[in-house]
Amino acid sequence: MNVQEIRRKLETIVEKPVELIRLTSEEWREALLSEAHQEPGADERTLEQTEAAALHTGAVIGGATLFGGIFGGAAQKEAVFFRIEDEGIDPAQRRLIGLLVEAALSGGTDSAANEETEVQQLGRWLTEQLEQETSVDELPDRLLLKSRLFTEMIPFLLICEGAQNSLGGYEELHQLLTTFLERDVIVVPLHGREWLLLVDRLEVLEVSEERGEDEESDRELLQAFGLGLYELIASEWTGIFNLSVAEPLQPAHGLVAALRILRESVFLGRTFHVTRNVHLPWDLGLERLVNSIPIDQRLSFMENVLGREDVLSDSELLTTLETFFQMNCNVSETAKRLYIHRNTLIYRLDKVKHETGLDVRNFGDAVLMKLALLLDKVTKD
Repeated sequence: MNVQEIRRKLETIVEKPVELIRLTSEEWREALLSEAHQEPGADERTLEQTEAAALHTGAVIGGATLFGGIFGGAAQKEAVFFRIEDEGIDPAQRRLIGLLVEAALSGGTDSAANEETEVQQLGRWLTEQLEQETSVDELPDRLLLKSRLFTEMIPFLLICEGAQNSLGGYEELHQLLTTFLERDVIVVPLHGREWLLLVDRLEVLEVSEERGEDEESDRELLQAFGLGLYELIASEWTGIFNLSVAEPLQPAHGLVAALRILRESVFLGRTFHVTRNVHLPWDLGLERLVNSIPIDQRLSFMENVLGREDVLSDSELLTTLETFFQMNCNVSETAKRLYIHRNTLIYRLDKVKHETGLDVRNFGDAVLMKLALLLDKVTKD
């Protein structure tokens, strides 16, 4: 049972909000001393007795009762506490809740350690498979986590780049995502700062047979969820993060192939859309095709279409064209997005026509120019 499940069960029992907080052992002791009006130099035995009693019956601090606080030895710097407003909780209830929380957290210590071992085993196996050319359709039975991977889940790939990053380890990332979703998330460490995240499909997609035409599609919901997940991670840690998401699957089958697609999507996204951080495989079909074109054919196409090599070196013209295509070739919307007058935009488009012979307001010429822009990016890289 994870801490969020314990919190929800406690809310049901006490019929009031339960807040999940974390305290270091030093903060916990300071709070106990302050509430008991003891000095830091108080008798150590007395303080230990106070701490032991607080674990069983909860500690009343600042008008609320804190339950929990199993630190698990010197290696664990902080512990989980459940904060409940003290009003209406009698001593008998307090003792009962304290015992239940202690039992639940104690039982979860070994469980958490076992889960980390299981995801590390899966991560090592996936990394080995990705280094091979062939993909295994089904996970082997020796993987301890396999029994949990027969339900529909949505895979996300999180990659943290650069030396200047503060992304924590497994425990920190798992805790953040579990708290965000209020449900357990399978966090699988791959090599380096690369993580596979498996989220229950029902936590992301609203499954309804009566979904109306105006409601968001599954892909739109996946994109929105991915953006929210990225913002959460970027707000917690410093660094450059890229996130890709695939459509739902049963991870026990086809996980290696899905992970290959996720990795490819991050690569294509970073190559062709440097300002984006969430990359969707279904939006990268053209980029995938362009990336597969041999270098000599790329150069030949660009020479034939553009005529001059320096046409796309004009940053203002390049920004104008990219925005124009982003706004679906709509002149008015492009002018608004660029904060320029419509006539200024038309002048720039006419300049492109004069220098390349391509009028991007014409569908056929727009397709050629779009291909040239993509080829220019992948050729430079």
